[in-house]
Amino acid sequence: MGKYIKDERIIQEANKQNNIGFTILYFGILLDLLYRQFILQEPISKLWSLALLFFGVSLYIAISRVSSGLLAYKDNKKIIKQILPSSIIAAIIYTVIVNRWWFGNDSPIELAIEGIIFFTGFLGINFFMHYISNKKNDAMFKDD
Repeated sequence: MGKYIKDERIIQEANKQNNIGFTILYFGILLDLLYRQFILQEPISKLWSLALLFFGVSLYIAISRVSSGLLAYKDNKKIIKQILPSSIIAAIIYTVIVNRWWFGNDSPIELAIEGIIFFTGFLGINFFMHYISNKKNDAMFKDD
């Protein structure tokens, strides 16, 4: 038998299938966590293994993308257009679901302050990640 040759199309299709499988698994774990936590009201002690797996993978992906320079943009308008809407949505979700619904916080002033603090922190972390990624990307191109 001859040696099996993998050309670019085969490798690309295999990577595509792996990416889709990972995405299904990743969001499946997230949905399972949310279902168990909010619908079944299971205690957090029963969810540690899934939560650790989900957040560990999330942290690994974030660190890998930042350290490889994959988040790098040269145009600051693109960064703002990408980060600002997601930060607003994340702050609203955090304020309504976590603070209002989950913790039962009814004070509008406290909800507003916590939402603003979350928005500022989320936005700051995203800008910091893009800054580090741009530095890494610039260093890679400088070496060439």
